[in-house]
Amino acid sequence: MARPGATGTNEWARLTPEMASFRLLVLAFIRDYLAMMGQSPSYGEIANKLKSNRTRVRKAVKSLVAEDLLLRTPGPRGLSLPSMRQEAIRQLRCLGYQVDEDTKYVRPPGFAVTDPPLLPPPELDYPHERVPLSQDGDANDESVETDRA
Repeated sequence: MARPGATGTNEWARLTPEMASFRLLVLAFIRDYLAMMGQSPSYGEIANKLKSNRTRVRKAVKSLVAEDLLLRTPGPRGLSLPSMRQEAIRQLRCLGYQVDEDTKYVRPPGFAVTDPPLLPPPELDYPHERVPLSQDGDANDESVETDRA
């Protein structure tokens, strides 16, 4: 039996991403609800609309929040969508960029981790030959003069 939208009588219609993933169904419902009502839906409203239960909706929301596709604030109706800025930062991080939100600096993938260049090792300026010390602990003047000559 063919589904509606199939091109031929023996072909099945392809599943859209929303049909294939409950998470995407939840995200689409929340987007539409926020646009229409101006506030977040409750888990019960989402479950009722998608003919599911609140536990499954809660798991889907938790997964969406973990992937930064949805924001969750404490309290009832605490769901919101990330802003365009947050979405851009998420996409950059997925591509391997290092994003520092405090300094507003973005490093391309593979960039060196250290910020300032490391200092070169100190150069020691010792004489090539050791100068023998006298019993007082001072350098022997005679040996210094012979080394310079």
